[in-house]
Amino acid sequence: MNLIFGAVDRLSRLCGYAMMVVFLILVFDMMYEVVSRRIFDSPTLWAYDVAYMSNAAIFMVAAGYALLNNEHIRIDFLSTRMPARIQDWANAIIYAFLLLPALWLAGSEAVEAAWSAFQTGELEPSSPWRPVIWPYYSALALGLVVFALQAVVQCVRHVLAASGRGPTPLNRAGGNA
Repeated sequence: MNLIFGAVDRLSRLCGYAMMVVFLILVFDMMYEVVSRRIFDSPTLWAYDVAYMSNAAIFMVAAGYALLNNEHIRIDFLSTRMPARIQDWANAIIYAFLLLPALWLAGSEAVEAAWSAFQTGELEPSSPWRPVIWPYYSALALGLVVFALQAVVQCVRHVLAASGRGPTPLNRAGGNA
């Protein structure tokens, strides 16, 4: 089990690090567009598309990395007052019955949309640049799948911790228990 958990953790880290590079691309894209538009009075056709696609990719593909590092925003004023064991059971139940089904539905739809866009060569309909859309859909699908895998691993970790057979993932920092 540790082998599988470690593989999923490494995949989440790899995706998180890759999105750090994509963030640099987003920054360069925005800087280029501002200079092009404001200084040279020559806006680009592609900057908006690159910006929204890379921003969404960063958000989705890094979601598993954020979950691994316990960095998702939570409103946990009540749960933090509970013992760690109860927090672990609550997290496991929420992951199993709310998060994972939602990720399964969204992820399967995203994979289907990415495959369909790839097969048909679908173009972005609302863009004057009209790039192919499958890389964008594929990034969203990848992010949802990796997020779902990390959620399964975290759910099992919470169950193990709640049953006294492992450390709690509640205070994980940098993916280390």
